[in-house]
Amino acid sequence: MLKGYQSGILLFLMIVSTLANAAHINHDRKGQVALLPYYTVNNNFISNFTVTNTTEYFKAVRVRIVDSRTAADLLNINLYLGPFDVWNATLRKDPLSGLPNLITEDESCTYPEKSELQAGIAFQNPYVATTDDDLTEGYIEIIEMGDIADGVLGVEDGDNEAEIDADGVADGVISSGDRSIKVGLLHDAAGMPADCSVVADAWAAGSASVDNVNGFEAGNMSAEGVAEDAGNSALPYDNNHNAGLVAPSGGINAYGILIDVANGKAFVQEATHIDRYTTVAQHYLPDDPVHYRLPSLASGDVREAYITNALGEAMKGDTMPLTEYDTGALQDISPKPSVPMGSNPLPIAAVLSAESLSSPYFVESNLSGQTDIVFTFPMRKHSIFNGGTLTNQADPEREACIGSLSDGIDDGQAVFLPSLGARVEDYPHTANGAHCENSGFVVSVDSRSEVIGDTQMQITYYDYEEGTAWMLSDDIPLISPLPVGELYVFTFVLEESVNVNQVVLVDNVPTSLFGTPSVNGLPLNLDVGFDSGWMTFDFSSVYNYEINQGIVALTEPVGGLGLDVNNTWSGVPVIGFTAISSEINSNSVGEIIEFIRAVNRD
Repeated sequence: MLKGYQSGILLFLMIVSTLANAAHINHDRKGQVALLPYYTVNNNFISNFTVTNTTEYFKAVRVRIVDSRTAADLLNINLYLGPFDVWNATLRKDPLSGLPNLITEDESCTYPEKSELQAGIAFQNPYVATTDDDLTEGYIEIIEMGDIADGVLGVEDGDNEAEIDADGVADGVISSGDRSIKVGLLHDAAGMPADCSVVADAWAAGSASVDNVNGFEAGNMSAEGVAEDAGNSALPYDNNHNAGLVAPSGGINAYGILIDVANGKAFVQEATHIDRYTTVAQHYLPDDPVHYRLPSLASGDVREAYITNALGEAMKGDTMPLTEYDTGALQDISPKPSVPMGSNPLPIAAVLSAESLSSPYFVESNLSGQTDIVFTFPMRKHSIFNGGTLTNQADPEREACIGSLSDGIDDGQAVFLPSLGARVEDYPHTANGAHCENSGFVVSVDSRSEVIGDTQMQITYYDYEEGTAWMLSDDIPLISPLPVGELYVFTFVLEESVNVNQVVLVDNVPTSLFGTPSVNGLPLNLDVGFDSGWMTFDFSSVYNYEINQGIVALTEPVGGLGLDVNNTWSGVPVIGFTAISSEINSNSVGEIIEFIRAVNRD
């Protein structure tokens, strides 16, 4: 009996240890990943955002700004932050192009060089599927790429220090003629880094070293499409992947402020912070034509995910499967080639998923009430609930890609992309090993053969005195109680990566607080008398990771998440907020309110 008891304790400890190394939302508001759900430059708004290194370590951090429709990259920046360093930037509208322009006065070291950012970087629209309006709003991903070896302050770096070695072979020890990257990044008493040129010079030194290690050298993706390090990820010069960096330790905080310049209102948004997303550094140049979309939310090497149960006394956790192919191979960003984004989206998707969201609203006309509700789906570009089902023969007139989906076998392999002149991992292939372009998505249908489409929701709303109404799909409200014996299905489709919904009383002219272009905004018309209250957005039961046909086809195991998953994972990975504005005694006021989330904790 004692032996069995001891075995049970050992198994429990093994499970707890595994979950401790699992991706999870960090409610202390710091982590390896920070997601800001919204930026806008419309309606006289500017969007300010701040990234803080709350630790004593030196860090490399990727900032990625993406558009509202397809979440395609618009601007990538590498930040090199010293201990307790803060970086701040602002997005504003360029009056000539109508597109965003990023500017900063911050002195922290960056790539591209901070002088370019301080002069202002104008956005461009190189994509077929996005309009200029789509670029005027979007969201921001902030991903820690790794700790920079400092040799002193406690980073797990084997007491090595990141350097540009005078002899061309870095050993982590600063000798005569060597340049310390840490010393170059460190700010003086006036707040100025000693020498930001170490960043570009370290990358140049790394590129020049073929048979040795020096400066900065880029990360690597495994054959299964996740980050890897050929040697010890705690030693910066044990191999030539991520040279100069070691595994990220977290501690990144981010927040944003949406400022209505014309009316003097400010809306503060909190980022969603995720920890234990990876145990391997992922250091890439933002202007690398092959790997500029790395690191991503699908490239971390941690496959476990956990959330606490309803009582907070235990964890719900599982090891998530990889996708059949690198999710970058499946996203159409024409005319650009589909470059790698990683094959491990499900841990982050799982921890971000909600079955429903609730929020207050306020549209009282005598107080100029306005309410915009922002839904952002950061995993949609990684093929999670994107409204389609993966197939190896998207065009029936062309030869299918090699392999059978959902058979427990990784169908991807290393292929050569002629458009980039480079080899990439975990891509669909043809019989001769070339990249197969016939994999893609077909429209999903439900059990009644009805098109599922993009992310769908049903809406119920309430006033402050228990009055209830349902919203029809053509925006006509239906007041409770429902007619006896009749079935009503009220479905709204959210078609973009960022969806801004304007709440408005029926028969009133829709107005957008954030100025979302009318073709992108969704007006939510409420019945007369419902000018303040709260509403619930329910995501359909089709968003179950185990039975959804889109997930079943996308993942490697037979049938959804596979036999190794013990828990039920459902809901849609979504972040966002509600913004409410009004005028009181001629003063304009505004506030952001976080969603009430209903999460499946079973």
